[in-house]
Amino acid sequence: MEATMKWRFSVLGPSIFLALCLFALPIYAQTAEVTTRPVTPLRYDITKEVKLSGTVSEVVKAPTREMKMVSGSHLIVQTKNGEVDASLGRFAMRGKGGLSVTAGQQVEVTGVTKTMKGKQVFVTRLVQAEGHTYTIRNEHGFARERVAVDGVMSSGSKGGQL
Repeated sequence: MEATMKWRFSVLGPSIFLALCLFALPIYAQTAEVTTRPVTPLRYDITKEVKLSGTVSEVVKAPTREMKMVSGSHLIVQTKNGEVDASLGRFAMRGKGGLSVTAGQQVEVTGVTKTMKGKQVFVTRLVQAEGHTYTIRNEHGFARERVAVDGVMSSGSKGGQL
């Protein structure tokens, strides 16, 4: 009886092992295909930049979770074509020389429209208000630690890309 068990294991063992390996391969391939996602964030494409003019209807310095907005400050701008969520990033309204805009003010924003968190967001690079140009992001979409006003900035750029 012991010889029969050894014979069965020596013949069937490798066959069972091979069968398990063959069945496992398609499962791995399907799993890898489903979970593969691009790790590179959406790039800021300066060739797709547009300028929008309008009236600021709301200034959001720190959105709440319920607002379902991208982090950082925002200007809600009423244009002739409708309302635009102009994302300014985390640093635009902070510190000395930060952007100071109020509801009712006329602005011109330059940037690119992206879909983030399921919403259309205008990723703002420049804001023109009351005769001044505020540089919020560089030409690659990186937010600045300090906002440049009319091209003058007191420190270098830092921050993340949207």
